[in-house]
Amino acid sequence: MVNNLEYIYTILNEVLPNNVYYAVSVKDNIELPIIVYQELNKRGKTYADDSYLLKELTIQITLITPNKNIQLEKMLENKLKLYDIEFQMISEFYIAENGLYRIYEIKMEESKYEQ
Repeated sequence: MVNNLEYIYTILNEVLPNNVYYAVSVKDNIELPIIVYQELNKRGKTYADDSYLLKELTIQITLITPNKNIQLEKMLENKLKLYDIEFQMISEFYIAENGLYRIYEIKMEESKYEQ
């Protein structure tokens, strides 16, 4: 069984093959564009008999490009839609030394029996 982070990696790697990283810093001399993803939190959502049955994961996906790249943004968003992954675009900002950061957030559920 593939866990949620492996599943997300597989999808993101279809958008930018071999340019998808888990929680990496751009200062690591990585050539742009890249996609960085990371798990922000995992919280119990549904409980029974004082034990969780479901947890909700929040995963952040950051598309980092040298400049605004609408085509790549649409490619990423369309790929997420293709796999029925609901996302929110939560922020976009530019850092002169590093490029344009476009940040997405997704929520996924994980059952107790998937861990």
